[in-house]
Amino acid sequence: MLPFGLKSTLAKLNFLVADERDMLSLLIPHLLDMGVETIHRATDGPEALKILRQSRTRVDIVICDWDLPKLSGLEVLKFVRDKYGAKPFLMLASQVTRAAIATAAKHGVNGYLAKPFTVRLLEKRVVNLVRALPHESPGKPETPQPNGGGDDESWEI
Repeated sequence: MLPFGLKSTLAKLNFLVADERDMLSLLIPHLLDMGVETIHRATDGPEALKILRQSRTRVDIVICDWDLPKLSGLEVLKFVRDKYGAKPFLMLASQVTRAAIATAAKHGVNGYLAKPFTVRLLEKRVVNLVRALPHESPGKPETPQPNGGGDDESWEI
């Protein structure tokens, strides 16, 4: 269950979700159910960068797969950090290693979510992304921990 008032906040935000088509078809309905109204979709790295570069497109939060075709999610994260600073960024990945999490953390990722994941974990990560928005009061960055200190279903940053 989402915290009180978060649905109305999510309705005002623009998301970029970059992943393969099958995953987009699973992810998008969950985001819509959470209250997200504007979702830009990309199925590869160059398409994600194109959306980010468009001046008429505002992107508040990025959800991106590590294994995007043509340009990795890590490269998209590096671009976002270089051009947009602290824009909230959630990395999705099928294969999770400590090295990958450490690399993503080194480049300022706000969260990491291992596939497959539950709707509850997705909601938790989205709440954390909203808290990382500049107009919110972000908490201090966490260090990568297996199972998020008691959360058995995924790695967490």
